[in-house]
Amino acid sequence: MKLYDVIRKEQPKQEEPQDVSIHSFVPTEPQSKRNNRRRFIFFGLLIFSLTTIYIAGIYLVRAKIIITERHIPFTVEGMLLELPHETNIDSKRLSFQTMTVTSEINREIFGSELTQVTGKAKGSVVFLNEYTKSSIALKNGTRLVGQNGKTYTTAQSVVIPGYTTDAKKKKVAGASPSVAIVAMEAGPTYNSKGLSLTISGYSGAKKTGVYARSVGEFTGGETGMRHTVSDAERPALLESLKTQLSERLRRETRAQVPSGFITYPDLQFISIDTDSLALVGEGVKFSAKIKGNMLTYLIPQELFEVAIAKEVLSDQSYTNVAIPNILALSVIPMSAIPTSSQTPPSTISLKISGQGTIITKAQSEKIIQALLGGGRDKFDSVISSFPEIEFARFRLTPFWAPFFPKQDRFFTVETQ
Repeated sequence: MKLYDVIRKEQPKQEEPQDVSIHSFVPTEPQSKRNNRRRFIFFGLLIFSLTTIYIAGIYLVRAKIIITERHIPFTVEGMLLELPHETNIDSKRLSFQTMTVTSEINREIFGSELTQVTGKAKGSVVFLNEYTKSSIALKNGTRLVGQNGKTYTTAQSVVIPGYTTDAKKKKVAGASPSVAIVAMEAGPTYNSKGLSLTISGYSGAKKTGVYARSVGEFTGGETGMRHTVSDAERPALLESLKTQLSERLRRETRAQVPSGFITYPDLQFISIDTDSLALVGEGVKFSAKIKGNMLTYLIPQELFEVAIAKEVLSDQSYTNVAIPNILALSVIPMSAIPTSSQTPPSTISLKISGQGTIITKAQSEKIIQALLGGGRDKFDSVISSFPEIEFARFRLTPFWAPFFPKQDRFFTVETQ
């Protein structure tokens, strides 16, 4: 081994220079400053969103009002009310009206006996006058001749108005009230479903210009042997028919009572026409028909409830109340009242007794109008101005809204 070889091996190796990027010498932004900026943007957007939601909630607020009405028990004993007669169903005063319901029943019965039957046909007519503009008077007993060739007589006097003319100069016949007539003789040939009749004493133009037309059927004409019910069976059968007809009249009357009106048993009267009941037929089995009507005195419910409340609540007057069990009260007339709808009295006096509960009804529309656009703190003072309300609470949506809605369509009112 040579000396220079040793010296060369012992010399340290020199490292080769490495390339250094010039970017490693560019100064960078601190990490904490970038994080602060991100936080600022996040919280800014959050605050903006919450503010937008808050403002939108104020303008889109919904309100729900829940009220508890007053329930006031009461007792009346012999309270008197006088009601005038009223024909206008929309009248705003406490009054009464009358309603009459007419009905009939047909029932198949069996005749256990034979009897001789003789009857004259009866019916009604209306007289028409196309002959003169002057009125014409007809006496009771005027004879009429029907298109069936049979003769009838009037059972009452009548005046037939003269004819008039319309805007086109066309003749309008004068018409009389309905007049009862009866056949001259007995027998079924006088019965008819409809007739035109002339006055037997008239002739020529007067005969054709003054005439009569039937109103309904002519019935009751018959002769010969007929099946009938025995005297022993008649009372029970008649009572059964009357009971059945009474139930039908009550049922039909209940269905026809106008909305907003009430009545009481002592203000309803049933009249049954037993004279029209003919318990005879050609065969052993025949149909018996009986007619009747129910007269009902009607009272407007809301006005009746207010009148009772004013009487029993002397310390406080409420304009809108309800008495749920008002039909449980006893209401009877103080004196006899007509049972015929043709002659209603000018006034009736009623005595009211019984127990019940008065519910004071707050008017939702007025509550809403008082709260429109007001602040939350206005609620208690508004509610205190309504004596009908026992307690009330509200809920706004969204819950942070400081004001009630400015439009009534955004309100909901519930009662408990």
